[in-house]
Amino acid sequence: MKDIFKGVIIKVVSIIVVAGLIGLGGIFLYNYFTNNILGLNQHANSSNIQIVKEKLKETAELNTGSYLCTTVVTKENSKTIKGWKIPLTRKSFVISYDGTVKAGIKNLTKAEVIPSEGNVVIKLPEIEITDITIDNDSFKIMDESNNIFNSISIGDLNDAQKELKKKMKESAVEKGVLDIAKNNAETLLSEMLKSPTGDYDVKVEWK
Repeated sequence: MKDIFKGVIIKVVSIIVVAGLIGLGGIFLYNYFTNNILGLNQHANSSNIQIVKEKLKETAELNTGSYLCTTVVTKENSKTIKGWKIPLTRKSFVISYDGTVKAGIKNLTKAEVIPSEGNVVIKLPEIEITDITIDNDSFKIMDESNNIFNSISIGDLNDAQKELKKKMKESAVEKGVLDIAKNNAETLLSEMLKSPTGDYDVKVEWK
């Protein structure tokens, strides 16, 4: 009877020891997995994010759309006194300029770079008009009505240029330059920021 009882105790102890070893093994594997495998993945993600951020910083401004145009502006005015036009002071002119409207992302460092399941998601700022340039060599006076009492001044031409830029911007937006720039930015950045070794994929989104 004692021998049977001892045998039962030995078996119970053996089961407890085996269970304990299995438990310890499980804890070891869990710690190894979290500290090494996951740790490596987190380190890889962190490195990938840093690489992408550096590339965005180097690029800074990205222009991916442009619109070339010739714009005409007509200006006319007369000198006035208390809202009354003074006779013989009317002047007018019609001028044209060639220009370029650029669209893209002014500051790529404002983009958010987010890790996502081993990949990289980039949330970009909205596309906007980044620059409007007038070619001064293309300046033409198409019509002019001047007089000695109210001659055309530099200020008149500067005001005309401001109006020209406004019209150029409106025309470029109407022709779809923002949509073109957006599509080009997605294609260009996806290619530019992709991993050279294929470690991660890049997904472009917009804020």
